[in-house]
Formats: sequence, structure tokens, C-alpha cells
Amino acid sequence: MIKVNSTEKNIEGLENYLTNGYVEPDSFNDPEDDALECLSDLFVKDQECCLFFCKKIINSNNIDGVFIKGSALNFLLLSEQWSYAFEYLKGNAYNITIAELGKALFYFYCAKNETDPYPVPEGLFKKLMDRYEELKDDPDAKFYHLHETYNDFLKAYSLNN
Repeated sequence: MIKVNSTEKNIEGLENYLTNGYVEPDSFNDPEDDALECLSDLFVKDQECCLFFCKKIINSNNIDGVFIKGSALNFLLLSEQWSYAFEYLKGNAYNITIAELGKALFYFYCAKNETDPYPVPEGLFKKLMDRYEELKDDPDAKFYHLHETYNDFLKAYSLNN
């Protein structure tokens, strides 16, 4: 893995990833892994900056990395930027990746047990359920445990398939 030890290096690496598809041109590692390492390190060192990059990552059409998009969405859902994540999901539900869908369903499953959960935008659950129907036969659905997460989500909210 790439060794990043400063906020500036993390920012530079994420900018490279968003622009060129790699953190460091000479790295033999998976660029998505390098970018996720930068993002995670930045989350610890400068959460506001990290969330800025999370927004850029989930809205980027230049990134093929399914896992990093899911991780970026997860950081947003678990932060003070949850409302941005909700609106992103509502506006992009029909285009989100399997990883993003899995993170969203798991988030809402866990949020069901909160004493004061955040208000869910009208129609969001229906859109997520429709997206699941589109992705459920994808070969990666098993890898991301999408079926189990979806079933837990349905049970938590007593929703019918």
C-alpha cells in the first residue's frame, strides 16, 4: 500500500485519483485501494475535507471503483452530512452501485433502532427497493451480501417485497 502521512499527500492523492484514476502513477497497488487509504486517513485527520472528497467521489462519472463509492457514501451517511447523502440517494437511486445500495440499506436497517432517526425523504425506500430489483441478479450481489442486507432492511421496516 501507498504510504501517505500527511493531509496534503492525501488531498493530492485523491485529486489524482479523481482526475487520472490513480493516486500515484508508479504504484503497483489497486488505485481504488490507494484512494480508499487516502480517504480513510483524511477522515481521521480532517473530516470536513474528507467529506468534501466523498461528495466528489460519489458524484464522479470518471470513477469505476464500486467499493470506494460505497465507502464514500457510508462516510457521508454516518456524518453531519447525512442529509446530503439522503438527497444523493433520492436523486440517484436508479444509478447507484451495488456497494452504495448495500451501504444505504444497511444504514437504514441500523437507523431503525435509533431513538431519534433522521427523517427519510418521501419515496426513498421505494427507489432503493426498485434498485435492488434491478441489481439482485448481478454476480457481485453475493459478494456484497446484498440479499441478506436487503432482507434485514425489509424486516426492520415491515416492508413487503
